[in-house]
Amino acid sequence: MKGAQAPVRAGQLRGAARAAEHAIHRKGFHGPAACPRVDALDVAIIRAMGIRPYERVPKPLDSLRPARLARATGASVNTVKERIAAMTEAGVIAGYRAFPNLRHLGLAAEAHYLQFPGDEAKDAALPQVKSLGGILEVHDFIGPGLCADFSFRDEADRRAKLDLLTGFAHGAPLRTFYVREMPPVERGLTALDWRVLGALRANPRAGAADLAKVVGVSARTVKRRLTRMAAEGSVFLVPIVDPSKVEGLFMFELLVYLREGSGPRPMAALRAAFQAEHVYAYMPASAELGHFDLLLFARTSAQVEELRRRAETVPGVARAEAWLFRAFLDLSAWLDDAVAERARK
Repeated sequence: MKGAQAPVRAGQLRGAARAAEHAIHRKGFHGPAACPRVDALDVAIIRAMGIRPYERVPKPLDSLRPARLARATGASVNTVKERIAAMTEAGVIAGYRAFPNLRHLGLAAEAHYLQFPGDEAKDAALPQVKSLGGILEVHDFIGPGLCADFSFRDEADRRAKLDLLTGFAHGAPLRTFYVREMPPVERGLTALDWRVLGALRANPRAGAADLAKVVGVSARTVKRRLTRMAAEGSVFLVPIVDPSKVEGLFMFELLVYLREGSGPRPMAALRAAFQAEHVYAYMPASAELGHFDLLLFARTSAQVEELRRRAETVPGVARAEAWLFRAFLDLSAWLDDAVAERARK
């Protein structure tokens, strides 16, 4: 979810990375024939790749390249390649997504938490939430709550959609989980930029030569356009992470509530305490949903509880809540039509 990407502390991971390299060759933990597993180095690689399709600052075009990830995690380039290949084969990395900066479409976006009277009420309303105009994602938590991430053109459009969501939740007040903060755009995209972006969305892992064949220009032109758009913050390329593909592995959200006057120190301490498990961290827009939240990997319900209790031992933390996902739905396919429309202009 939203916020500044938690920094990867390469020094803390370097020893684990070296040990993991030896383990690969000694035991074949991540080989194609092995039972898939995810360890601290895998988590660090995913965290360095960045899983959210937006940031406050531009994301370089080479941010997913093994050499860059190796520098961030302290592992060798070959180890990073092997780990990514193994996670891809296992389905933990289910693919990649290319997202335009919504500002180029005249849109902003934010996510709100809906608390329903019960599970049946939520299940009945879910199809309506999923069909909301401009919906981007739905994070369906176990229990009667979910998070709806949607886009809007102006305050009137935002207000109308919030009213609809409030109605779906039977009048329960909404709470803002996060606001999608995207880099400001200073240059409008050309029709060719949109065509390149559309081709990238259709095949996010294609090289410049393959994209050039689709767009009808040279590979050099494609690479130059993509490099410029990435540097401007006009496009974000991220992996699709699906931990359900590994038996006994799942993601959950840890909502951490801090003691009054504790300052920023607990946040740094929490990142360090969950270095081997967290793939993302951010500050929610509403303190009712935590002062600092982390997206964590766990293998068992017992580990979920252990991680929750670990958070409560960090100085400055008052309490922590673990929210498990039932489903994490990407509903942004409508962006393809929006991109194609601008490519035709």
